[in-house]
Amino acid sequence: MNLRASVKRFFPRNPRMIGSALAALAVLTATATACGGSDTGGHESDGVPFKTAEKGHLTVTYSESYLPKIATGEEGQLIGYEGFLLTKVAEKYGLKLKLKPTEFASQVLFVSQGKADVGTGTYYTDKRAKQVFYSRPNVNDRLGALMLKNASWSGVDSLKGKPIASVTGYSYNDYLIKAYGESNVKLFPSYAEAAKATLNKQVSAFMGSTGTAPGIIKQNPQLTLHALADGDLDLPANILVSPTYDYVRCDNAGLADAVDEVLDELIDSGEWQKQLDSWGVGGEEYLPSRNRPDQLCA
Repeated sequence: MNLRASVKRFFPRNPRMIGSALAALAVLTATATACGGSDTGGHESDGVPFKTAEKGHLTVTYSESYLPKIATGEEGQLIGYEGFLLTKVAEKYGLKLKLKPTEFASQVLFVSQGKADVGTGTYYTDKRAKQVFYSRPNVNDRLGALMLKNASWSGVDSLKGKPIASVTGYSYNDYLIKAYGESNVKLFPSYAEAAKATLNKQVSAFMGSTGTAPGIIKQNPQLTLHALADGDLDLPANILVSPTYDYVRCDNAGLADAVDEVLDELIDSGEWQKQLDSWGVGGEEYLPSRNRPDQLCA
């Protein structure tokens, strides 16, 4: 019996009651799905110590063209250092990669709802930590102003009164708005679009980082990154230099364990540093601790 027929069976004589009941049942159905219904239960594969959204696959969500962290390669593979890491995780457990690029602001939702197994390239916030479970950090990012080389730069104050680009959902946007004014901070859906706005002179600078800027600079050598100094824009130390994490669904910590284990193996073998060096991301400051952040999953 379908939903409408079931409601009519219990409320056959009152159309208003039928409408109210249908609305209530629709809300209950949506709530059940969002809170872990059949769409978010995950699948188990032989020899794999974690759940996956699709059996035999590791589904990865990420911002497209987010190099050197991650992007889709010409042959449909993951590239960038986080792409390399997650490819190694899939290989270790005999899984095929399923790529799910999306806007940055949608990634946490994709993972928390079980539409993707692992999200990438994200800083820690208490709000996010209540929705997903974090791996250990894989690199430290120092914020900086990505600008054309021929543009004038004499420190963060030289950008006042000028349009500045960032990406919707970035953890430091409130600090940019406080420093430069809400009307001057232009939020874009993706890293690639914000960088393009800088190239096209729609904005004076894009607030990127040492962990992401080398990718766009490699493709566009007319750009440069001016790393921010301690105390700039009143940024807290943990936001000025932010560890970058992968993350999984709250009930799938086994996948975070698997990611961390592979990352440790790559670090110990020297392969991880080779990946960073190949993208111009090097130096002691950029190697984070092996500790996970506070987990706030319910």
